[in-house]
Amino acid sequence: MSAAYSTPATSGGFSLLEVLIAVLILALGILGAASLQLSALRYHAGSLHATQASLLAQDLFERLRANPEQLAAYSLTVDQRCAAATADLLTVVAQSIAEQDKIDFARAVACELPEGRARLSVSDGIATISLRWSEARQFVGAGEAEMEVSALIRGAP
Repeated sequence: MSAAYSTPATSGGFSLLEVLIAVLILALGILGAASLQLSALRYHAGSLHATQASLLAQDLFERLRANPEQLAAYSLTVDQRCAAATADLLTVVAQSIAEQDKIDFARAVACELPEGRARLSVSDGIATISLRWSEARQFVGAGEAEMEVSALIRGAP
């Protein structure tokens, strides 16, 4: 007596077309996750620069509050590269606390913000700091980011 095996009318395995479609869907999912990760890194870098600019402004405000007698000497514009700002820091001997604070701030803006620029004006005891930096490395065709903050350093006499 021989056993009779019946063959099913349809195959129980996967066809090559089904496997290719599954691989395609998996590849699209991986590409989407990679794109999402890249976007997260870009926005993180932009956020880091905004936080750094905020910390630089806060540091300068604290320096102004510590030296209120020389407020008029603090007005400045920073528009230089990091190498030039670092060279100034190493070669210039500050004659006053205000000069040293300005040198430190200029170096920090030029070296810690990409293409960083700043302007500080003091009027009637109110200091206004305007910071700008480039976002071209994070986003194609992006311009500059700007932050402007003001603080009352000393009230009217």
